[in-house]
Amino acid sequence: MTTGSNSPVDRPVIAQSWRRSQMSGLHPEDSPDVRPVSISARDHPLLRAASPVLDEVAHQLADSDTAILLVDSDARLVSRTFGGVRVERVMESVGAVSGVGFAEDAMGTTALGTPLEIRGGITINASEHFLDQFKAISCYGRPILHPVSRRLEGIICMSNLEQTVNPLFAPFVDRIAGDIEQRLLDNSRARQLAVVEAFQRVAPRRDVAVVAIGDDLLLTNALAADILASADFGTLRAVAADLGARERSTKMTLSSGNAVDLIANQVPGSAGGALFRIRPSEFSRVVVPRKQPSSDPVVPVAPRTGWTHAAVTGEPGTGRTSAASELVGDRSARVIDAAGLLGSGRAGDLATALGADDAVVVENVHLLDPVGLNALRAAILAGAGTVVLTAPPIAELSSPVAALISLCPKRIDLAPLRRRSTEIPALAGQVLSRVAPHARLGAAAGEALLACDWPGNLTELTMVLRTAADEAGRRGDTTITVADLPSQYQTTARAHRLSGRDRAERAAIVDAMSACAGNKVHAAKMLGISRSTLYTRIRALGIDH
Repeated sequence: MTTGSNSPVDRPVIAQSWRRSQMSGLHPEDSPDVRPVSISARDHPLLRAASPVLDEVAHQLADSDTAILLVDSDARLVSRTFGGVRVERVMESVGAVSGVGFAEDAMGTTALGTPLEIRGGITINASEHFLDQFKAISCYGRPILHPVSRRLEGIICMSNLEQTVNPLFAPFVDRIAGDIEQRLLDNSRARQLAVVEAFQRVAPRRDVAVVAIGDDLLLTNALAADILASADFGTLRAVAADLGARERSTKMTLSSGNAVDLIANQVPGSAGGALFRIRPSEFSRVVVPRKQPSSDPVVPVAPRTGWTHAAVTGEPGTGRTSAASELVGDRSARVIDAAGLLGSGRAGDLATALGADDAVVVENVHLLDPVGLNALRAAILAGAGTVVLTAPPIAELSSPVAALISLCPKRIDLAPLRRRSTEIPALAGQVLSRVAPHARLGAAAGEALLACDWPGNLTELTMVLRTAADEAGRRGDTTITVADLPSQYQTTARAHRLSGRDRAERAAIVDAMSACAGNKVHAAKMLGISRSTLYTRIRALGIDH
């Protein structure tokens, strides 16, 4: 980072924050987008706990140029308390409005975003803000931690319109944070009691498995303990995160491969707690489509009936080869990978294979030259034999390749793993049965996997599980823990706790980032949002960037 007369080089913590801000693409003269969003205390545990405390503080701040701001764990501004009209106008002019994100990658160095990065309190004087728009404000902010889980719930910040922070701010803010933390503890006890009471009303039944999930609470009856593996509880938490007020009935595949009928209900007064009733289905156990041991991923495919030519599309690693093999079944088949024909002088291999009686599987058909594409088109139109093609998603294909795929009456589009998060425990169980039969996935490790984006799809999942099983084996254990996973997968489980709408937004951003090779400027343009808004949503949705 270049330094000058305006660089805060005398405080390393500020210098490091400025460096992070620059690496996020911010410039001092930037003025980030501000889009107010209404935040309801009813739906926000932190705000529900903080509101009575902040109401009391408001009387103490009257007729002063000070403000108290509160952001949640995603750096969204959820509460504002002003001592006067002047400070309110100044704070609103710099974007301090409800719902706006104050993460460092969106707003630079502030006493709201920087404490999230350093997980500690910090004083920031006016000139130490990275963005010029904040240089008339000084502030002190510190984290609010849940007294039981020690989870970071938010940041409380006190600001004034001076060039330096009032030295009395730190003890005053520390007292406010302590009062909020105590109310979080009291509310947590009440929420847990609601979950326990809901569980006790249903748990005595012996004909149904019962699971209750709350904040840092998990309860099961004897039948649930028998049929559910630890990894299945991560899937249940994902379902709980997307529950509405109405009862939800669905089917679920357990990590054992067995299918069950699931009935889920929200627990009133639990702030996201859920009660599950689970019955085994009549459906048969999911079968791993594999004739012999292999490192390829598992992909369940419908049986082949009434088709001659087929196409399998999907991102790399989703199991296109496995799906094509399952479609061909026991028939004799010739497999040709178009990638191997490039510059090899073996262009005639395709014509030879199409002229034989065997089924033909053409991998990576999008890599064929125009001559090869025309030969395939002619063979399919002539009704020759059985042809199975594999290719990337249809939206990524050129017009000639997409037209060729459209000639296949049977099409299988394999969804990327990031859109199959609730299936991950079951898929992990199937993968482990092949690569490490004696290993099993622990609950915490399963939840960590649910939070990952999986750009490499099932192939990546297989690699991760093989590595983790080896690490657990070196410890002399058969249960995979979070510590056994490669370091980049030892993530928080924030992503799988998002609402359905947030998960859809998260998937759209991940897809845009992938299409733009990680270029955030181009991804923001594709999504129709500003760069600063994209940075804010990346942070809020827990996207690894």
